[in-house]
Formats: sequence, C-alpha cells, structure tokens
Amino acid sequence: MVILISIIKYVKAYPLVAERPGLSTDKPDHYLPYWKELSAAGVRGKYYMVLVEVGTDDGFVGWGEALVREVPTAHEEIIEKLLSRVIVGHDPLAIEELWQRMFASLKTRGHFGGYFVEALSGVDIALWDLVGKLLKLPVHKLLRGPTSDRIKAYASSIYWHYMDKLSPDAVAKEVMKLRDDGFEQVKIKIGMEKIASGGPTVKDVLKAVRDVAGYDVGIMVDANSAYNVNEAIRVGRVLERYEVIWFEEPLPPNNVEGYSELRRKLDVMVAGGESLFTKFQFMEYVRRKALDVLQPDIARVGGITEFMKVVAIAEAEGLLIAPHVGLSGPGCRAASIQVSASVPREVFLSYEYMYKGDNALAKELPTHPVEAISKGYIEVCKQPGLCFEPSKDAISKFLLKS
Repeated sequence: MVILISIIKYVKAYPLVAERPGLSTDKPDHYLPYWKELSAAGVRGKYYMVLVEVGTDDGFVGWGEALVREVPTAHEEIIEKLLSRVIVGHDPLAIEELWQRMFASLKTRGHFGGYFVEALSGVDIALWDLVGKLLKLPVHKLLRGPTSDRIKAYASSIYWHYMDKLSPDAVAKEVMKLRDDGFEQVKIKIGMEKIASGGPTVKDVLKAVRDVAGYDVGIMVDANSAYNVNEAIRVGRVLERYEVIWFEEPLPPNNVEGYSELRRKLDVMVAGGESLFTKFQFMEYVRRKALDVLQPDIARVGGITEFMKVVAIAEAEGLLIAPHVGLSGPGCRAASIQVSASVPREVFLSYEYMYKGDNALAKELPTHPVEAISKGYIEVCKQPGLCFEPSKDAISKFLLKS
C-alpha cells in the first residue's frame, strides 16, 4: 500500500470585522478604565477576528481563528510574513514540531505572548482542522476523546449595556428567562459600579437574582479586572453569601500575588486565564496557587496544542477547566467544543455560550452553525476536523478593506 504524504503549500490570513451593536460611551459592556475615551476613539467598538487558512499540495484545507480585539492586520502580517515561512513545505501531521518551530521563531526575542502568540494560535487551530480532514476524524478523536458526546454550557454574559433599565430587577428577569431556556448556570458582569456612579451594587444585583430565581440557578460573576485586592475581598464576601460559583478576573492579570491572596481568603472559586498566553504563564499562576478555575482562550493561549497542555496541568493540580470564548468568532468556538469533548470529566466545568448572538461573524461566517445547543448542553460534532467551514461570500462581506 502506498501512503501519500501531504505537504503544506500555503498559509493565508483574512482579517475580518463586523459591527458591534448597542455600545456607546454611556452604555459600556464591561468594566474598563477610560471607557469613554476609548469608545470616543473608536476602540473596542467592533468585532474582529483573523481567519486562517492552511492548504496542502493535494488540495486539503484547514481553517482556524486567531483571537484579535484591535488591529487584525497585525496578525495578518505575522501569519503571512513570518509563520507561513516556518511551516510551508512541511508535513502537517507533525503539529507539535510545527508549533515548536513557530514559537522558536521569536521566543528568544521576548515574544512570549501578545499578537505573536494569538497569530500562532490561529495557525495551530487550522493545522488540527487540516489533520482531522486528512485522517477523516473529528479533532476530539485525534485528542483521544470524546470523554462526552455533549458538553455543559453556561449562558454568558448578562452585560449591563443590554439592559433597557440598569436595575437589579432587570438582571433578575434576564436570569429567569435564561433558566426557562434550559440554562442551569448564568454569568453576570460586575464591577460596573466603578464607572457607572449611582448604579446598583453587586449585593443589590445578587439579592434580586436570588429573591426571584432562588438557588437552583448557578451564578458566576465576571469583574474584568475591576478591583484591587481589598475591593475584591469585600466583593468576595458578598459572593460567598449568595453562593456564587466563581469570581472571574477580579484583579488585573499581572497581580498574581493578589490572586493568591484572594484564593486563600475567599470561600468562592477564583477563575481567570483568558488574558494569559501559553502554558508558561498558566504555570506561574498554578505554582502560586492563584486560581481554582483555568480559563484559557484557545485562539489566544497557543491553539489546540497548547490548550491541551494547560488541561494536563489542571488535571495534575486538581484544578478545573472552563474554556473562554467571549467576543471570539466561530473558529474559536468550534475548536473549544472539540477540545472540551476531550477534557477529563473531573476537570471540565462548563463551556461559555454567548447567548445574545449579536456577533455577526459567529453567525454568518460558518456555512453551518458550530454550536448546536439544547437545554444548556452542546452536542459535539463528529464530522472530520473542527466542523467549521467558512462561507466565501461571508469572507468577502466581512473582509477588512485596506
């Protein structure tokens, strides 16, 4: 029998952009210092992603996504003028070797994160999709899964800018609607009291939710790094009282010692990691016992290859995994579903389902929906690769024009 070996022929990057509805200088979506100034400058006002295409000499194509929040053309340049040169002409099945080559291209020049690793993430995800198609297997099979045929999802997030009226009762009403839709867990954005003077406190919101929904609905909160340590401890005491599942990103990600202190002092799980790059940064948090729940974003952390190494760390340390999705597009979501179906059951906690569905890239770019959800659970697709194929028409529609 003759075994044909495919060779990587090209790598292309497509910077995509879509409008982000509902934002204004008066209605931010989460805590962010200088929100008014950034919004007025046109920053954080759109959905961006970089779609990555890796093709072989025999016509197979894999698709991935590099996470991007601003300036997606920077990722495009890194992918097409640096990373492509590292992997073109090589065997796509050698994913670990290709990851190491890409990372080695700049690691001795200080590039352990940022746009460089986000760009690498998109290429890595595309390689896994490509290999799945070459071997006619879904990615979760390549990762020795599935550990489950469907994965638990939580509704994310109740953003204050979606509320017709900024009130605890409005938040409680939204939680009840999501519960009726079948979600057992819901995430609420907090920290807004620091930039919206006169608004409700975290206690006001959680009391209203518990008064209406009781304790049958699991509640997570996300502070987007709003607090210092003392503030986070005070808020954490409120979260303990209302039996919140996790306190996400209470502090800026550079304050590892602060996270360690919160984990020691609070009786609520501390979650974070969407802002971290590679296993190396996660290991720093793990060594200092700073997190209970690790939240790597697959399109930022280093792709599927690196995500699974973070999973191994979590399993070894008795920690939990809840992959971050947030504002990312369909490539990130499809990849996150496949890896979630490969995480040990004792380690996987829940998948972030962005229930508002206002990201046009996530809705219109795939030829078929990547998230098949029913009653708070997502079915795991069993087609080869990631089960994500972009529409050429949608690529043309959303392509960022220079």
